[in-house]
Amino acid sequence: MKKGYLFLTICLGALFLTGCKEDSVIEPELSYTEYFPDKVGSYILYNCDSIVYDDFNGTIDTFRFQIKEYYEAEFTDNSGRKAIRIERKKRDDTTSWFIKDVWSLAKTSKQVEKVEEDVRFIKLNFPVKSGKVWNINALNSLGEQEVEYQEVHKAFSNGTLNFDSTITVVNTDPVNLISELRNTEVFAKNVGMVYKRFVEVDYVVPTPVIKKGVIFTMSAIEIGIE
Repeated sequence: MKKGYLFLTICLGALFLTGCKEDSVIEPELSYTEYFPDKVGSYILYNCDSIVYDDFNGTIDTFRFQIKEYYEAEFTDNSGRKAIRIERKKRDDTTSWFIKDVWSLAKTSKQVEKVEEDVRFIKLNFPVKSGKVWNINALNSLGEQEVEYQEVHKAFSNGTLNFDSTITVVNTDPVNLISELRNTEVFAKNVGMVYKRFVEVDYVVPTPVIKKGVIFTMSAIEIGIE
């Protein structure tokens, strides 16, 4: 009896040690931070279209222009972190390039923070997972705005450029027949944002005809280093 008990104890101990060994070699979860690179000197050139619906004047106006986001320099932000200064230049058919505004971004192991018009947004949250939700306005005073990852690690074409692996970030506001607020941003691996579509409109109830509002799109047409 004692020999049998001893043999059973040894076998159970061996199984326990084997289980611990297998658990200890589980690979860590990938974050996929390369969907928002932060290399100084890189730029993305966008074609932009803004369609404005004005119910007061009964007009629909379309504005076309280009935006160039250039990662101009590295600096230390107020939190002591590495950050990137982004020069945003604009031009249309009748003007040459001019600096429209200056934004910035800070990329950490947890998230990408981008300051747009002095408002800080959490553009990406790591690790990247399909269906993951976070508050893009957690670092500003605009009020809670949930966004989520969709179409994770999928190929994407914006009509001009093709990308092998992208992730899509979309706000989670419910759809209704009265109005729509939808912001969609697509980020390509080792590139950054390559497409954006922002919709804020009111409809002529109960039809899908737009009464007033704006539809704005940005599509990357050139990516490079200067």
